Amino acid sequence: MKISAHMMEYQGGRIVSHLQLRNYSALDYNEYKRIYEECFHDMRIALQRFPIECCGSQEELERKKGEIHILEIDEKIIGSVAIYGNEIDDLVVEKSFQRMGYGTALLRFAVSYLQSNHTSPIILHVADWNQSALKIYLKNSFSIVKTEEV
Repeated sequence: MKISAHMMEYQGGRIVSHLQLRNYSALDYNEYKRIYEECFHDMRIALQRFPIECCGSQEELERKKGEIHILEIDEKIIGSVAIYGNEIDDLVVEKSFQRMGYGTALLRFAVSYLQSNHTSPIILHVADWNQSALKIYLKNSFSIVKTEEV
């Protein structure tokens, strides 16, 4: 099955985020994996992408720990965003905290982080299937610059 995937680029102005995040640690693995896979589960089933489990291994995440930013409330992980070079990736929010603005806050954090490091262009990729994420990105000054069938 072919999937339409969009590459998007940030076209907006300067963002300042005061969101306090910390980097991933090995102690986060089980909870991070649960949230990550829960967020991508329905999409992977609908698009027939197997295995359904798609989170990286403990070793892989440990290597990327400096690029994975964790959002906590009362010492509970509620979301995260990864920043690899100039790309925003793996933006996830715990199901029970979705539709409360945390996804937008994580997105704005990532843009602000990249801007403060003078990194551009700021890009991300999103499957067309994920219309809720696509709408958030469009609402926050991202524009589709390329669409591919993968």
